[in-house]
Amino acid sequence: MIVLIAAIIAVAIFVVISVIQLLLAIGLPLGKLAFGGKYEKLPTNMRIMSIVSIGIFTVASIAILERAGLLIIFNIPIFTLVFVWIIAIYLAFNTLLNIMSKSKQEKLIMTPLSLISSIFCFIVAIMA
Repeated sequence: MIVLIAAIIAVAIFVVISVIQLLLAIGLPLGKLAFGGKYEKLPTNMRIMSIVSIGIFTVASIAILERAGLLIIFNIPIFTLVFVWIIAIYLAFNTLLNIMSKSKQEKLIMTPLSLISSIFCFIVAIMA
C-alpha cells in the first residue's frame, strides 16, 4: 500500500513540475522557479530544455506507475527499475542544486517538490 501511495504522490508532483515547465516553455515570466532562477523569461534554449523535462517526467511517471504495479506500458521490468532509480537519484541531486540556487522562489517551491518526489521514488524503487 505504501508503494502505491508513494507512486501516486510522486506522479502528482511530476505533473505539477511538468505544468511549471510547460508555462516556462511558452514564455511566461516564471524563470525564477527553474534553472538557477537566472532569467525571468527563459531564453529559447532553456525553453527547449523545459520541453525535454516534460518528456522526461512523462516517461518517469509511466515508469513509477509501472514499477508500483498500477499500469503496464513498457513491460520491461529491468528498464523500469533502472529508470526509477535514475530518476530518484537525479531528483536527490536536483534537490541539492535547488538548495544552492540564488533564486528564493526556486528554493521555496522547487526544493520541496524535488525532495519529496525523490523520497517517494526511492520508496517505489526499493519496495516495489
